[in-house]
Amino acid sequence: MRPYWLWLIVPAATLVLFLWYQRDRTGSWQTVIAPHLLEHLVGEQQLGRTFNALPIIIAAWILAAIAASGPSWEKLPQPVHQKQDALVILLDLSYSMKSSDLAPSRKDRARQKLIDLLDQRREGQTGLIAYAGDAHIVTPLTDDNQTIANLLPALNPDMMPVPGSNPASAVKQGLDLLRSAGVATGRLLLVTDELNDSDVNEIDKLINNTGTELSILSVGTATGAPIPLPRGGFLKDAQGNIVMPGVNETPLRELASRAGGRYM
Repeated sequence: MRPYWLWLIVPAATLVLFLWYQRDRTGSWQTVIAPHLLEHLVGEQQLGRTFNALPIIIAAWILAAIAASGPSWEKLPQPVHQKQDALVILLDLSYSMKSSDLAPSRKDRARQKLIDLLDQRREGQTGLIAYAGDAHIVTPLTDDNQTIANLLPALNPDMMPVPGSNPASAVKQGLDLLRSAGVATGRLLLVTDELNDSDVNEIDKLINNTGTELSILSVGTATGAPIPLPRGGFLKDAQGNIVMPGVNETPLRELASRAGGRYM
């Protein structure tokens, strides 16, 4: 990572060559005196080899230069270059999402679309909120889209503690999630099959002047289909007629237009 530190090896190599050259030029008594006379002319202490710390110093010098250069085997990702994009998905888990007008069911088709969406999101953070009569955070904002995709199959209208449909509570919680994460401008994606006029007005008041964009993905058909119940049979109204919830696109389109988003 810091290759210029490797230039410190050059003076170490130069010093080694210089000392080697000087050693050859200086010579020693052993080269000019016969061995059988040398021991009488030179003391035994001078004949013995003395400890030379220079090779250790030079080796340490070279290792220090290599360490200072910062060797690495893998380049770490730089999060500062990632796109700063925050998206909170608001998933409707009311009982009408169990209708089978989009086979196998609205909730299954919505889950498939969200998995496709998560697979396409290469950058940014994503959060997930599920709602019925009230809203619950499934995952806060995270860049781990695979974890969100793994949680989607477990989400079912039967697990929601409060039945009904309260999209405004999900929008409010989505805005709080963006605010708590320090996101100045984010996006909300509402995945639902129904909004009434009071929902549109309440959500519009929540979104207004927040700088947050709200898009809507509707799930279902205009004709609708019966809603299966956990213990069998289908949901009926007060008169005993089977409920066939169809999708009214008008309020959905109107809200998306007001909130600066898209309707799909």
